[in-house]
Amino acid sequence: MKLANTPLGSLYANASLTTRFAIHSLVCIGIMTAALWFIVANYLADQIVEREWQTTAQIVRADVRKFLEEYDFKAQDRKSVGHKFVALLNHMRLSPDIVRFKVYNPQGVVIWSDDKRLVGKSFTDNPQLQKALQGKVVADMSSLRKQENIFEQQSASEAVEVYIPIYSENGRDLLGVFETYRRPDSIFHTVREARAVVLLGAVGGGLLLYASLFAIVRRAARKIDEQQVNLLRMQSELIVSQRMAAVGEMAAAVAHGIGNPLSSIRAAAQVAMLDAAASDSSNKNEKMKENLQGIVQQVDRMQKRMQGLLNFAKPLEPHPVTVEVNSLVRDVVETLRPRFADARVASKLDLDASLPSMKTDANHLEQALLALITNAVEASPQGAIVTVRTKLSNISGDGKTVQVSIEDSGGGISTANRVSVFEPFFTTKPQGTGIGLPLAKKFVERNGGTIAISDGSGVGTKIDIILPLGT
Repeated sequence: MKLANTPLGSLYANASLTTRFAIHSLVCIGIMTAALWFIVANYLADQIVEREWQTTAQIVRADVRKFLEEYDFKAQDRKSVGHKFVALLNHMRLSPDIVRFKVYNPQGVVIWSDDKRLVGKSFTDNPQLQKALQGKVVADMSSLRKQENIFEQQSASEAVEVYIPIYSENGRDLLGVFETYRRPDSIFHTVREARAVVLLGAVGGGLLLYASLFAIVRRAARKIDEQQVNLLRMQSELIVSQRMAAVGEMAAAVAHGIGNPLSSIRAAAQVAMLDAAASDSSNKNEKMKENLQGIVQQVDRMQKRMQGLLNFAKPLEPHPVTVEVNSLVRDVVETLRPRFADARVASKLDLDASLPSMKTDANHLEQALLALITNAVEASPQGAIVTVRTKLSNISGDGKTVQVSIEDSGGGISTANRVSVFEPFFTTKPQGTGIGLPLAKKFVERNGGTIAISDGSGVGTKIDIILPLGT
């Protein structure tokens, strides 16, 4: 069964780049660490053991030269030289690691042993002995259950056999081979310590490498995520720009096509109103003047919509001037007083008296406030209150900002629509154009500010305009 078809494989396939790298690198570094530990530890252990055997060989050869002569290896009467080998054994046993030894002649025959039953026997099937007879120091760490050890005590089976060739003074003639039995406890302890040190070093190095690579990849993943976010934002801005270009072309075509006829209609209605005013003030003439006034108002409304389309499509470069935000808010609310009256909605101003003047485009801020407060009035039921607040804050972290909040008492904006309401032509109103909020957002952002939607203190919606105070 393939891993990709399992739940674990599916989870891995859907994991992030950082998670997948963490798993991959952990496995690879773990394998590398284990292999490195195995190779280095074994090499170091072999070197320690080899050096220990060579040291043992040097010590044994020095003791042999001190207690024995060449004749002692060649004497036919073994009893006459036996006491020398016994003295050598007693001397060697002063070292706690050496247990006993046997001596072979160059033909592989035992010429001396503390176990007399082995003297005179030959063990041709011992490969370690054969190598030693060829002049090599050989250590056998395997079980000592060999034919030459059948009479050895149980303690000897826990020792290591070290075969040491002994040469004459001229260094050319092989006198014999000492088979020394040495306890391996100290050697194995040293080897275990070496393996532990190598293991700690390998694990520590692996963890350091893993942490370093993980930190680098995590930072790279964050950069990639940021680039993806920037790319999506750029794509979104490109789509908006393309849409704005289409809106601009459409608005220019509409303005060119119906702008002059609308002006003519308005002029004709105004002339008719003058004629009606000059006539008798009959009920018929009053009704006619009301109808003509309605025509003028509708033409003005159409021209205002066209101007809004043109304003939305053009760059709208800001021209900052010193602005008293509280005064501007009061003027906008006063301008919309008829709209408040028609909708039977009350206004409430909660303005920060300590709010300083700021540099911004007064016309842009006024247009944004007009659009947002108008939307708040239209969203509020009769008898409700639209609250406009101003305050000085520092929520951006980049310095002081001026915050203007418009809060209505309507049904609120759903979370799903809070981003869409700032897209051109998106509207939930039957008669809406979907231009007011996008245009307000554009005005605010052109002046370095931000606009955000949140829940109001009641059931309505609060829209916050945040502008940098500047100098």
